[in-house]
Amino acid sequence: MRKKMFFSNMVKRFTKWSHKGYGVFESFKTVVTIGVLPFSYCLLAMPMATFAQPDSVAVTKNVDIEEVVVNARKKASTYSELTRVVRVVNRDELGQRKATALGELLEQVAAIDIRQRGANGIQADINFRGGSFDQVMVLLNGINITDPQTGHHNLNIPINIDAVDRIEILQGPGAREYGVGAFAGAINIITKPDSNSSGQLSFFAGQHGLAKVSGSQNFGTKKLRSFVATSFDRSDGYIENTDFKNLNIYLHTSYTLDKAELNFFAGYQDKGFGANSFYTPKYPNQYEATKTILGSVSLDKPWKNYALKTAGYYRKHTDRFELFRSNPAVWYTGHNYHATDIYGAKLSVSRFYRWGKTDAGLELRREEILSNRLGTPLADSVKVWGEDVYYKKGDSRNHLMAYASQNFFFKQFSFSVGGQFNHSNKFGDIWTWGADLSYDLYQHLRPFVSVNRSFRLPTFTDLYYQGLTNIGNPNLKAEFATTYESGLKLKQNRLIAELALFYRQGNDIIDWVKPANETVWTTVNYTKLNSWGANVNFSVNTKNLNIYTDRITLSYAFTESEKGKSELDSYYVLDYLKHCITLYAQHSSKNLFLNWTLRYQDRNGEYLKYIDTNTSVPTSYPNVLLIDVRAGYVFEKVNIFFDVNNLFGSQYVDIANVTQPGRWIGLGINYRFDL
Repeated sequence: MRKKMFFSNMVKRFTKWSHKGYGVFESFKTVVTIGVLPFSYCLLAMPMATFAQPDSVAVTKNVDIEEVVVNARKKASTYSELTRVVRVVNRDELGQRKATALGELLEQVAAIDIRQRGANGIQADINFRGGSFDQVMVLLNGINITDPQTGHHNLNIPINIDAVDRIEILQGPGAREYGVGAFAGAINIITKPDSNSSGQLSFFAGQHGLAKVSGSQNFGTKKLRSFVATSFDRSDGYIENTDFKNLNIYLHTSYTLDKAELNFFAGYQDKGFGANSFYTPKYPNQYEATKTILGSVSLDKPWKNYALKTAGYYRKHTDRFELFRSNPAVWYTGHNYHATDIYGAKLSVSRFYRWGKTDAGLELRREEILSNRLGTPLADSVKVWGEDVYYKKGDSRNHLMAYASQNFFFKQFSFSVGGQFNHSNKFGDIWTWGADLSYDLYQHLRPFVSVNRSFRLPTFTDLYYQGLTNIGNPNLKAEFATTYESGLKLKQNRLIAELALFYRQGNDIIDWVKPANETVWTTVNYTKLNSWGANVNFSVNTKNLNIYTDRITLSYAFTESEKGKSELDSYYVLDYLKHCITLYAQHSSKNLFLNWTLRYQDRNGEYLKYIDTNTSVPTSYPNVLLIDVRAGYVFEKVNIFFDVNNLFGSQYVDIANVTQPGRWIGLGINYRFDL
């Protein structure tokens, strides 16, 4: 079991703020509980006040909500006290949810659009507030691992849910803090070693030949802690050509120095899957194989009233796409091969004051691609490892990002303003900016307003793809948006409630389009696309109320978009979730438990539904009601559970012509142990 730091014997409590050393935590070997402070602080190493990272330091006003516990050594932070809507899924909730993959989990915990291709998270696209899958940044321990080839690969992350400590979901722009790609939102996945030597083994089996085994272990000394996790899952598929295999290996090591911490993580993923109609229904017998290798080294160093963080990172991703898994057409010239490399280094520094905080930082990032389809011709071809094929095309781009922000705290007011400069050798200079304001209206109630400018650069697929039904556009430019947001946040005892209203003005939005009477899609910059909507989140902790229900959460999202006048059909921009409701309940009685999730989806737009490979008809996306259930029994160290996905066997698609699974039943067992 993971020990909660609330019960650490190294806890100190103070209720005053001063210029003394503990103002920025003199002892970086302790956990500090902060009582009532006269100011409101959320001191993040990045300028945004609510989206936490592992390099964060937080001090938060206690307005009779739960006390904030700050582990100054780990730089853990509070998340959503101020001016943005951030959904945080902690370790306990991760273990209770009925989910076997990151994409499935994200779909359950908030009313966001996770568009699945296949089952068990084999490929899933993240869409926030009517945005596309390329407009969301994905971070691992604060490191940007977003794929520059295509957002379809953003969740190719070599970890399973057992390896995750928490997930932070920011809905809304984050470009002023995180740079390229945080156009409509960001997801930060956090891992860390435990202080104890705990481990677990899990086995799961289900219909359609589904089998999964996973294991994890914490080990080490007091100063040197490591966490290793591995998993393998496979299935024969729920319909023809939907089989898959997936291997994950992950390591995270943390070394504690004198008032500093060194972290290293690395992972490897090897995945192959039948891709029935994934990219075109005209040729359903597709197949794809991907591999991911990533790693990072970071150093956190607090000093007096400063906090310093530096990090270096690398990610490599390879992709083999087969339009014909077998029996290729006579005109077929061969598979698509792609390899992307990302190198980066960043440095950030924070200065703390009684009245606020100043942040500044730099990041250098290089993105490269080798391909036989994407890019411009290479002077010298490069052999594809393990294949009798050569990369003959490629491209690269460099980014220099510099940001600065200032947070001010005065009585009940919290205000932050900041900006980021991004220089790209391919797209020139781009500025983003933003400002946030919140006010303690009445103890537990906090209204907020914000305005933020964000942008996204075209992916290599947007720029260069050449296929039978899709043609890229090398003349694409960056897309931009200005987002206005306001809302209310309530947190009182067992209850958490949030309401956010947003309006996003988009310019030069990138999408795949085609004239109505043609079959080939190409990429363009839309002149204008405006989106508006609302997010509502409600959560109540009913544990110990003797009603056999421990928690109830409800999320609702409404989105509407309006594009400039055009006679073109849109592939992605206009098929967003217009209404989405997610209801989750957790029940328990002694050793028995029952968790269930209800999700209702009303998707905008229509698609060309293929009756066969040559005949299609315009079809509206159907409304769908999905219910997932997990029931089980908990022994001292063993948890036996029974899962049912899509309880009523609803027939639906998230993406045009990609049929989703019906009812899927499985049985699992989890064993926890201490060494």
